[in-house]
Amino acid sequence: MTTSDTRKRLSWLLLILLSVAAATLMRQLQLPAAFMLGPMIAAVVVALSGSGLRLHRNFSLGAQSVMGCLIAGFITPKLLAVYMDHWLLLTTINLTTMAIIVVISVVIARRRWLPNTTAIWGLFPGAASAMVLLADTHHSDPRVVAMMQYSRIVLVSVASIAMAALLDQMHDGGASAAGPLRLTWSLPTDYLPILAGLALALCGYTISKLTGNGTLALLIPAFGGTALQGAGLVTIEVPSFIFIPAFAMTGWYVGLTFTRGAIKHCLKLLPIMLSAAAVVILMCGLMALLLARTVPGIDLLTAYLALSPGGIETIIIIARDADVVLPLILASQFLRLLIVLSIGPRVARAVAGWQSRQ
Repeated sequence: MTTSDTRKRLSWLLLILLSVAAATLMRQLQLPAAFMLGPMIAAVVVALSGSGLRLHRNFSLGAQSVMGCLIAGFITPKLLAVYMDHWLLLTTINLTTMAIIVVISVVIARRRWLPNTTAIWGLFPGAASAMVLLADTHHSDPRVVAMMQYSRIVLVSVASIAMAALLDQMHDGGASAAGPLRLTWSLPTDYLPILAGLALALCGYTISKLTGNGTLALLIPAFGGTALQGAGLVTIEVPSFIFIPAFAMTGWYVGLTFTRGAIKHCLKLLPIMLSAAAVVILMCGLMALLLARTVPGIDLLTAYLALSPGGIETIIIIARDADVVLPLILASQFLRLLIVLSIGPRVARAVAGWQSRQ
């Protein structure tokens, strides 16, 4: 074994240890996206040390297929029932909100305040990890997108917690509360939901590789699984020992590409990132006022969390410790995520085409 091989093995070991430590600490502090953000920070540290480590893009595609199954796994009978009760209003308000976000992101892209289609993937709400992966697939800089997504998550978290405290709707949720990404380490008694999820993920990955279209790795499991589970044909489950490595690989894939120059570039763009995120949060807040006034029995905090652009997992972490209508929040957030996955690639291609013609 050469000295170079030994150094790479030690670098990988250091990356794993740092990732476990960072993710565990963030999870204990109940910070959102711990399983992706922790490994990404660890990967940035290792990359800046000059390790030269890189993760092959096949790992990114595999992570996308797992993300798609996670999205499909959100479908529950209670979520469908809430959506059917308010389908027209939820659809209309979410489409209007997304139209506003598209306009803001397109203006930023056309003004070239941010490079390429970064503004689109950086401002689109839903799941930060999915947006980072889609940005990479569509030749946008995933490092800038990751910084935009997580900067917005911080702002959304602060605003949501402040509003909950102001409205006096916070309570001690305790350890029994569980978000959509439940950590279960015991072996399952029924393997069929896990096998269904793995089969769907493998299908998305394979079709993506055969067609050369990286977006399909995420979209096929997400939409196909949603349709199958919504129709009651299958039950999809993605256990901890599958989704945690997928999040970690996403964080490594992005973090290992950072350089000192890239960090300086991202920090230089941070003011416009934060300004754009603040505008999006304000617009979503105004739409939340409309939702609260339109749906009987819905308080302002529930409406705000239902439309807040922080992503499903971030909002669940906040909502589980607040006195809110959780099924409505989940239904609205999931609907918007599907809208983002549907229109995001089209908007990105349209903006990229316009920029290339310019």
